[in-house]
Amino acid sequence: MNSENIQISWSDCIVIFNSLIGNIERLRAQIDAGELDEDDLYDVEEELNDYSMLLSRLRTKYTECSDKGDIP
Repeated sequence: MNSENIQISWSDCIVIFNSLIGNIERLRAQIDAGELDEDDLYDVEEELNDYSMLLSRLRTKYTECSDKGDIP
């Protein structure tokens, strides 16, 4: 793929946001449970960081959109 841009529909965007938020909540719950060993905790924190960074970038792109349609 030569382009740095992709296009997705708003309905797909909602699914992506909800999935990211759900995964972030699941990972935070795993961390809060305190049952992970040091290696697993590191892996979960890395995954949480990746999801959080992606969600932040998507939120920024969303706020920059001039035509959000019916989505608040």
